[in-house]
Amino acid sequence: MSDIIAYKDQNNEYFDVEVDNSTPVKAKSEDALNIMRHDMAHVLAEAVVTIFPNAKPTIGPFIKNGFYYDFDMENTLSDSDLTNIESKIRDILQEGRNFSKKVVSKDQALKLFKDNEYKIELIKNLDDSSEINLYEQENFIDLCKGPHHKSTKEYDAHIKITSVSGAYWRGISTNKMLQRIYATAFYSEKDLNKYLKNLEEAKERNHRRIGTDMGLFLLTDLSAGNVFWKYKGLTLYQNIEKYIRSEQKKLNYYEVKTPELVSNELLVKSGHWDNFQENMFTSEKDNKTFALKPMNCPCHIVLFNSQLITYKDLPLRYSEFGKCHRYEPSGALNGLFRVRGFTQDDAHIFCTDEQIYDVCNETTQLIERVYKKFGFEKIKYNISTKPEKSIGSQESWDSAVEQLKKVLTDNGKDFNILDGEGAFYGPKIEYTLEDSLGREWQCGTIQLDFNLPERLGAKYKDKDDKNQTPIMIHRAVVGSLERFIAIILENTNGWLPLFITPIQLAILPVSEKFVGHCNELNQQLSELGIRTNIDGSDNKLGYKIRNSISKKIPYSLVIGEKEMESGTYNIRSKKGDNISCSSIKELQDFFDNN
Repeated sequence: MSDIIAYKDQNNEYFDVEVDNSTPVKAKSEDALNIMRHDMAHVLAEAVVTIFPNAKPTIGPFIKNGFYYDFDMENTLSDSDLTNIESKIRDILQEGRNFSKKVVSKDQALKLFKDNEYKIELIKNLDDSSEINLYEQENFIDLCKGPHHKSTKEYDAHIKITSVSGAYWRGISTNKMLQRIYATAFYSEKDLNKYLKNLEEAKERNHRRIGTDMGLFLLTDLSAGNVFWKYKGLTLYQNIEKYIRSEQKKLNYYEVKTPELVSNELLVKSGHWDNFQENMFTSEKDNKTFALKPMNCPCHIVLFNSQLITYKDLPLRYSEFGKCHRYEPSGALNGLFRVRGFTQDDAHIFCTDEQIYDVCNETTQLIERVYKKFGFEKIKYNISTKPEKSIGSQESWDSAVEQLKKVLTDNGKDFNILDGEGAFYGPKIEYTLEDSLGREWQCGTIQLDFNLPERLGAKYKDKDDKNQTPIMIHRAVVGSLERFIAIILENTNGWLPLFITPIQLAILPVSEKFVGHCNELNQQLSELGIRTNIDGSDNKLGYKIRNSISKKIPYSLVIGEKEMESGTYNIRSKKGDNISCSSIKELQDFFDNN
């Protein structure tokens, strides 16, 4: 018996038959795990409609680390409902289910799903001549292209429902809100338990809780999707900016600042008005339409066009910590991960075709340096190539992609090719970080643009004094600063790298008698650039130490009679280690070098 259960093409799509340039999917492989989870999505749907006959199943794909299924249901699912559904799933798995494929016409499918308007909508969007795949298992049949295992008896599935949430049908906020059941499944109970343990750890590391405990920021419905930065949070924010700014200066970036409010005239010319208008915040004044900019790139071209540029000026690097605004449905907002107002560490580099390699090479090295400085060592790289609908010649695309490949190869990086997933205006490199819990976060990009400079009339003079259109490279290192702060808070559990942590040292007087000396010391250290905080409360020393640890302050300095008289200092680390410093200078050296 063959252990091939499906086939995978170059775009990482799965098929139940062999297709061009596909590779076999072997049983119990990583790819097979995705297919097994797809099986489980169907089993989940069967369990739900068995318990709730009036529930209407909509779609249920596998996703990273699990799967989900969306249902239109009259009742709101409770914890006890989820427990019952999970129990029913286990009953179904004990019985076993065979998955059988059926191919029907569009008319047959419409009749079969006549009572489910969601399936009807999906079917009507298909070509009239299309053959439609269905998969049936005992008492449940679903609209599905597959693939599936032949039977759940081919493996042991260990399943857990993890959560339930609201989700708009097809992700459109004007559509009906459905109930989305999230779950996961593994081939072994050990792997399942490991994953669930990571989930619990992730809950403990929730950046909203950490941010509250550390006093970093405030999120409120008074300005939903926007961040109120407190003093400590703003310090963290500015420290990240400061570091990235220092690295950019080494590479001759020109930092600029462009307006947040722009005329739609610019956005119409750039094409963003047609594509992003629904996600913009707009206003009508003086018979003109304005928008809070959703991205920075058109404004940077305005700056480029404001002066005479020759080939000698290229590459020209504009950077900006640019504030952008995009409307996100309230149900999609998620702490600092998904906001409506955010700051991008944005840069746009104008260059010639011949300069693409050198610019992208220095940029990928910059991105690497920054990630390592923040403690991220595991990075994945993808190159996205020409989609079906695109602009620019095939020759320019091929040349650009080859240069991007060479950049990563020359830097010793393995990478995946995502065929057809580039933007219509150019290919790109994507940088994905892996955090301490094994979660992946796509952050940085290097994206070539053959389109926008042309649309907005960007020109430079070549050696023959003729006008030429530059290539524009969109570059982000961390992406949204808000999102990146959430990532590093959860990655470190709040124990941030010392160079960005808001408070580096807690000064703890043993009693009120020593507060005056602590104030003097605090002034000295602040002038030296060490970020300190004095706990002048009446609380006992043990409490003060525990409190500084709970606030994620990495070091504390106890000041009593001995320290005041001798001028020596014993710094206590979060781990309880003591570092002896005989002078203020040694204190400064310690913080400068750590």
